[in-house]
Amino acid sequence: MTNMYKIMLIFILVFSTNAIAQTGGTKARKIISVGFMALNSSTTQGGVGPTGSSVLTRSEFVWAYNKFGFGAIFDYDLHGSNEKDSAHGIKVEAYLSNFYLELGYLLSAKRAYTDRAIAEETGTGLVYGLGARFSLKGASSGGPFFHASYKLKTQTLKKQDGIDLSEPIKQQDGYPVFGFGYSF
Repeated sequence: MTNMYKIMLIFILVFSTNAIAQTGGTKARKIISVGFMALNSSTTQGGVGPTGSSVLTRSEFVWAYNKFGFGAIFDYDLHGSNEKDSAHGIKVEAYLSNFYLELGYLLSAKRAYTDRAIAEETGTGLVYGLGARFSLKGASSGGPFFHASYKLKTQTLKKQDGIDLSEPIKQQDGYPVFGFGYSF
């Protein structure tokens, strides 16, 4: 287990315990959302690599308290018919009215290929974000909502077909996310 993974688990435990204490044991709202993003990407290994664009999807499940929330994130990206990227991880959110800041740790990040000798590259990553959720039912704290956010994602891919790379591949993405969800 990496040190970053341990730190994120402790971070989430501390903030979720604090969030539960703030509410006096009140149940958390649960948030399920799906969003789509236009992505501008740059991938380098040894300072050289491609740039381009794609369309991605992000799904989230969050337990939201008054000031903080925690949950899971899932990313899926299809680059034509030759590359499928996926990632999943954990996240914490801090709230200010409709707005939120997020910090996430990707437990697993994977790029799989069908058109080359490399089958897959795997690693971990971090996600930072700033966003807002707007209820579609007026001032209600539950029900359907629209969300918009901007994410910064950094992935470090350390293995290629299960073999450690001599130099990790670092991928940095910045992208807006727009979508819908439901809070209950």
